[in-house]
Amino acid sequence: MGFMDKVKEWMGTAKEGAADLADKAEPMLDKAKDFASDAMEKAEPMVQKAKESAGDLAKKAEPMAKKAKESASEVIDSVGEKVSELGDKSRQAAASAAEKTGDVAAGAAEKVADAADSVSDKAEDAAAEATDAADQAAEEIKGDGGGAV
Repeated sequence: MGFMDKVKEWMGTAKEGAADLADKAEPMLDKAKDFASDAMEKAEPMVQKAKESAGDLAKKAEPMAKKAKESASEVIDSVGEKVSELGDKSRQAAASAAEKTGDVAAGAAEKVADAADSVSDKAEDAAAEATDAADQAAEEIKGDGGGAV
């Protein structure tokens, strides 16, 4: 129970401290409100003058804004044309490269086919020679066949 009593004591002390601070802060809050009100009254003429100046500047800037918009539109059109031209050139270059690549690939395929034919011919020749040599060896064995054993 001593613990709860201590906590209640602290809470009571905190509550009293908060009330004292609120009482002390109230006059300062009133002073701040008065100061802000005075500042607003003093700033009002300056705010009005700034609004008028902004309106005058907006009127003066309107023709310049129109010119800037027209210039930007022209630049955008020009850039669009250039991009379109570059796109066409890129497509043409890609098509040309693809065509050249196809030609090179066809040439390479033809060379590979020729090399395969050459290897095949040589293999056939070697097989024929091996067959001839085997036949010749077989005949020699048959010719010696009866007397060697």
